[in-house]
Amino acid sequence: MAVAFWNLVGAGLFGFLINPPLPLYYMQGLNLTPLHGHTALFGVYGMLGIGLMLFCLRGMKPQAIWPEAPLRTAFWSLNIGLSGMALFTLLPIGILQLQAAIGEGYWYARSAEFMQQPIIDMLVWMRVPGDTIFSVGAVALAWFVARLWIKPRTAPAKVEGTTEVAR
Repeated sequence: MAVAFWNLVGAGLFGFLINPPLPLYYMQGLNLTPLHGHTALFGVYGMLGIGLMLFCLRGMKPQAIWPEAPLRTAFWSLNIGLSGMALFTLLPIGILQLQAAIGEGYWYARSAEFMQQPIIDMLVWMRVPGDTIFSVGAVALAWFVARLWIKPRTAPAKVEGTTEVAR
């Protein structure tokens, strides 16, 4: 689900925003480029990698009982954190830079004079909540994997020809 969403938004919408020739002339190297990079690279390939890791873990630990709470926390925290990072910092700064690049020139949009404005400083600090939420997801995923390897809860092995008794 996350891969499909970020493929549509990160790679599709934000990729199409910066990659046609005319926008590329004005936007290459502004914060709209890392907006596309963060959402497409982690959103698509990072989430796909996490899915592959979980698929492999399921095959490597077939008897392990998976606690769903840390995975649910990781899924939502990673996605909400990435959204916050993109929407609270990268997109607004990128739009402000684009306006400056069109109005004053590309040199001004990347200058220290522009990047040290109070609004830019505030938007840079607005990235902290998204990064913090994202970090919670990374820690939850790491804790899930560590717990699966260090002290897994396992289901009782089934013996052929027997029936399970409900407890």
